[in-house]
Amino acid sequence: MYKEILRPILNKFDSETFHDIARESLHFAEISPLTLRLLEFFAYQHRRFADPRLNVNLGGLELENPLIVGAGWDKAGRAVLGLWHLGFACVEVGSVLEFKQPGNPKPRLFMVSNGAAINWLGFNSPGMDLVAKNLNGYEGSGVPIGISIGLNKDANRSRADESYAAVAEKMYPYADYFAVNVSSPNTPGLRKLQGKQSGGDILRAVNEAMEGKGGRKPLFIKIAPELPFKEIDDVIEIALDHSITGIVASNTANVPELKARYGERWRNERGGLSGDDEEYRLMTTRQVAHIYRQAGDRLEIMGVGGVNSSETALQKIKAGAKALQLVTAIRGEGTAVAGKINSGIVEYMESEGVKTLGELVGVDAGKYSE
Repeated sequence: MYKEILRPILNKFDSETFHDIARESLHFAEISPLTLRLLEFFAYQHRRFADPRLNVNLGGLELENPLIVGAGWDKAGRAVLGLWHLGFACVEVGSVLEFKQPGNPKPRLFMVSNGAAINWLGFNSPGMDLVAKNLNGYEGSGVPIGISIGLNKDANRSRADESYAAVAEKMYPYADYFAVNVSSPNTPGLRKLQGKQSGGDILRAVNEAMEGKGGRKPLFIKIAPELPFKEIDDVIEIALDHSITGIVASNTANVPELKARYGERWRNERGGLSGDDEEYRLMTTRQVAHIYRQAGDRLEIMGVGGVNSSETALQKIKAGAKALQLVTAIRGEGTAVAGKINSGIVEYMESEGVKTLGELVGVDAGKYSE
């Protein structure tokens, strides 16, 4: 019904308006237990799919299944419970910034095909104080929440560690894990913070902020898909040096050749590509496999990039990802996407005699060797 009826109607709006309508509709559904039950009508098979074989332990965080709503979908923390009722196990809110920021001028989000997007949103955020106020409304909901931490455009880069730590301190009561975003292509100079010195300083500061609030929670660092393997090895080194939980691989791709596949006008446009693009999916899967080969079970991996079906989910898991994040696929595939993927994974496990999802993690990592 989504692809045949709802998507053609919503496609008449510009992409960001489409997204705002979807998010606020989920927020509206949270007004009562009855409306949340009605929301499940839009989930796969009109119910929230659950199966204990899909359970995941991510750095000590127990998740009902491997699917997480990735950062960027719910930047302000307004639809957490609604997204959970659609079948996701967790919502990563943000990226959350220290101060309110409007982001880049509109239009800034474009669906270049039914399943792929280019965006230059530029960390539009209401700021950490308002996000904290929103998330306070989910206290006691039981829904796991991740917090992606970003950096304001005009922040002093030499003091970036202090900005990231300030957000971690403010959001600590609401976070089940944190993800340090140093890889968005839409904030000038941000990706330079993936380096060993800057990245290490940020991770140390966030860890210290958590310790000051009561103890460390799982912490991840999110990398760019264009990062060469040698530089990924540097990220792995600082991740291990600072005893963080793992790596999110990866962000949107600012690759001219990839963007030009959707029209020459996009080749040199700013912004990153995400979603259902085979080359982008392979880039990110190769990163997942490389991290798994280098670090094994010393680091947890969240796989992001082109996951929109049980087949593409299994590719990432077999490459080494323990959990997966979806953003663009929610627009491309609709509200049933989480249930469809989880159901398909269970069907595969049954057909192959696999008892736990962990048995599949990394089994194909060698196939993606460079």
